[in-house]
Amino acid sequence: MKPVTVFAALTLLLAGNAYAQDDAEQRVLSKLPPPGGVKLSELIAQTERRPGFYAIESVSFSDSDGEYEVIYFMEDGAEVRINYDAATGSPRPPKRGLFGG
Repeated sequence: MKPVTVFAALTLLLAGNAYAQDDAEQRVLSKLPPPGGVKLSELIAQTERRPGFYAIESVSFSDSDGEYEVIYFMEDGAEVRINYDAATGSPRPPKRGLFGG
């Protein structure tokens, strides 16, 4: 094989590999909260200031809805689910109702 052909083949191979890595990074980043969105720590603080708040059980992010779901408990033991828009921090009603809807 001529040196130019080997160089061309290596260049194409490395370029294809770099493209695959960029594509994989974009897939991962697309599943994360939007850049410039509200900080998770701000949403946690907002939740902790709610009247009767006791403790957070879990926080999850839905890339398909673009929102965080926070599950927490009230001082009386009631479980509460609240969704926050990841871009603005505005509370939204949960998608799932009390009866699994």
